[in-house]
Amino acid sequence: MIAAIKGHGHDRIAPADVAAVGRRERGKEEKRARIKAAARELFAEKGFAATTTQEIAARADIGTGTLFLYAQSKEEILVLVFRDEMDRECNEAFGALPRKGSLLDQLMHIYGSLIAFHDRDQGLGRVFVKEVLFVKEKNRRTIYEFVEGLIARTAMLVDEGKKRGDLDASVSTQVLAENLFAAYLLRLQKWLGLEEKLASVEHIDRLRESFELQLRGLAPQPQSSGSSGRQTRRRRS
Repeated sequence: MIAAIKGHGHDRIAPADVAAVGRRERGKEEKRARIKAAARELFAEKGFAATTTQEIAARADIGTGTLFLYAQSKEEILVLVFRDEMDRECNEAFGALPRKGSLLDQLMHIYGSLIAFHDRDQGLGRVFVKEVLFVKEKNRRTIYEFVEGLIARTAMLVDEGKKRGDLDASVSTQVLAENLFAAYLLRLQKWLGLEEKLASVEHIDRLRESFELQLRGLAPQPQSSGSSGRQTRRRRS
């Protein structure tokens, strides 16, 4: 417990106690980082099902009992690793977004970056695609937070595209953002059953075609001179 000493009419925390608390917190963070690093390596090497918490603890150089002070289950550790990896990838992708590109180019930059991440470490990528959508309810909320966050950031791109005139103003931003994410997720799910690179030309081209088809059907439709004339006559009448 932090000791407090009286001084000048109010409590002060002793510098030695502050240092002790700081060391304990750094120690906790260091162990948490070792656990996630060990789990990441083992999931990539062996898959999720074949990895045990005992193996994770051993590779992290801690006791199994200590491991459960940081995560209550192997599934919870998986979710921690997923959020660390995917949050970083998303932040880097959005940070390098080509602001002057078309909406299609921006979408391919974001989701192409995520595909490239899964492709760089296929062992871990396949674990993520196969496991994280089916975790138990307690951990599922953390996954949904990530998914909803990505969809919300996609929706911001859609809104900017509407302002530029890339899309009809009546398009539902939320529905389109969800549909775009679903097209990306379908690519990931199809990849599970194939022994090939996710970032192959075929997968990237198919994703681009899916996005392009969505956007093309929602673009503003130019009015023909005939229809414009009919509208003018109606207004005059």
